[in-house]
Amino acid sequence: MSRLRSLLATLRIANAPSVVSNVWLGYITGWYICFGSWIPFNTGMIHWQNVPLLCASGLLIYFAGNLANDWYDWEWDKERRPERALPSGLFRRSSYLVAASLAAMLGVACAFVKNPYCGGCAIGIVVMVAVYTYFHKRAIWAVIPMGLCRAGLYLMGFAAFAPVFRSYPDAGMTWQSVVAPVLVILTMAVGLVAYIAGLSLSARYEGMGDAPPGPRMVSKALLYLPMLAMPCWFSIRAPQFGLAGILPYAAWLTLCFTKFKKPIPRYVSGLLAGIPLVDAAAAIPLALLLAFVPGNGAVNVPLAWGVAAAPLIAFVLGRALQKLAPAT
Repeated sequence: MSRLRSLLATLRIANAPSVVSNVWLGYITGWYICFGSWIPFNTGMIHWQNVPLLCASGLLIYFAGNLANDWYDWEWDKERRPERALPSGLFRRSSYLVAASLAAMLGVACAFVKNPYCGGCAIGIVVMVAVYTYFHKRAIWAVIPMGLCRAGLYLMGFAAFAPVFRSYPDAGMTWQSVVAPVLVILTMAVGLVAYIAGLSLSARYEGMGDAPPGPRMVSKALLYLPMLAMPCWFSIRAPQFGLAGILPYAAWLTLCFTKFKKPIPRYVSGLLAGIPLVDAAAAIPLALLLAFVPGNGAVNVPLAWGVAAAPLIAFVLGRALQKLAPAT
């Protein structure tokens, strides 16, 4: 069981539900923009078979990144974290590199099965994984490519509908109809990148007894930014829906800043568990729009509650899995 638990810790299995939540939010946002009331291009149903395919792609690339990270950090871990799987001799170092390569290739292949746009996003995530793996012990700005790895999951899910967006000009749609989807998903991506960067920087500086106040304030500001970025486009028609979306995130962030602040591993685990709540800040107002806005061409109440519930379920599941293996 020690080998199994060590492998689960290497894969950061506790964070896997948040990967699924990220992909799902990107996918359902693309579907809503294509077939909802914002840009009523057509009527359509969700192609459910695409969801597990893209989630599998995201999970495989995520696991590949974690394996590659531990493979690359072997010397550092040997000196400072000898209890980890590779330094302790539970697995061969070469096995991590082989597994990471195979998982990354399979993840990219799954994305290409959907369409070339999803495949391109998957390749971009793999590139960001490589950049982060090389620089994360060398430069503080490596938190940006780490955040882009997560934001890329939004883009990959969203890109499932890229062929529909490309058909807008041929259908006589205005240029605003082409630009609007890009603005929506990029705004959400900024919110998630800010959270990941804020999480990493906050963990770094909160653990320093003499940390400078400036960076600590920046890290906290980055953690607050998703409350503005995630629900902003969904709040245009109904601001109260946006407020409902940020309540779970704000409540959990408050707990992380107070009850879970010490020790640092507990604080970091709490912030990692909160990644799906970043998704919820957009998913909840989107679901309320689906369920309650009159004249919405995509009204589907069961789907609406599924949209809202998915990130909340991912949060609960991720928190439970942290008892099985550490999240970081």
